[in-house]
Amino acid sequence: MNPTMKRLVAASLAALLAGSTGVAMAQVGKAQDAATPGTERHKKEMRKATEHVNKAVQVVQQMQATPEMRALLQRSKGVFVVPDYGGAALGVGARGGAGVLLVRSGDTWSSPAFYNMGGISAGLQAGIEAGAIAFVLNDQKALNSFTQNNKFSLGADAGLTVADWSKKGEGSAGYGNITAWADTEGLFGGVALNVTDIDYDEDETAAYYQRQVAAREVLGGKVRNPQADALRQTLASITSGSAASSMGGSGAGGTTKAGKDSKMEAEKERERSR
Repeated sequence: MNPTMKRLVAASLAALLAGSTGVAMAQVGKAQDAATPGTERHKKEMRKATEHVNKAVQVVQQMQATPEMRALLQRSKGVFVVPDYGGAALGVGARGGAGVLLVRSGDTWSSPAFYNMGGISAGLQAGIEAGAIAFVLNDQKALNSFTQNNKFSLGADAGLTVADWSKKGEGSAGYGNITAWADTEGLFGGVALNVTDIDYDEDETAAYYQRQVAAREVLGGKVRNPQADALRQTLASITSGSAASSMGGSGAGGTTKAGKDSKMEAEKERERSR
């Protein structure tokens, strides 16, 4: 390589390195700004984070209304709740919405970490404008997707099966590594799904905990915001023994056979996990 070419290559590499460093520094600066109370960015991100957590409580309450879904949560490793997805999310490449991830350890749940979700590819129902969706993480492989990467996808390309849970079919599509739930019955068309471009929201998480924090730290219990206690307690009420003992209730008629079966399965699963 002649001297002129060497100088050109060196200059190009230097410019590329400087650009990458500049982008990284800008991202760090944004997160620092979001973590600082009183700044406009902190106020904005904190409003969004608080809204997402509060709405997630309502979504979890909807999910637990069905004994089978409650039993699935009791066996889960975690849950990713997206309280509002837009109609534009129902297609590959579109932005879907923001959500919170909590992971389970026995009967207790972590603080929420914040993520943004891209599009969903499946046989989606037409004409849906907005609603709530959630992804129950059924095994460690599914949980690793969230804790080991800041940007990732869920589905066959990532070696994961995301199955549609149907209230009518009581999960007849199979649970897979991840089970997808929606407040709109039949939204996903009963087929395996692919969820694209999920990324960790560093700014929103920094605002909520008032410091920059990695997803692993949040999910590992290194930080806490009391405003999330209602969400954590709602999930804990599902996975605790008191929730299991109330499963399958049928008003004055007492406990149904399906409820007893779900209760026994949940109790066996807890014994195996100890």
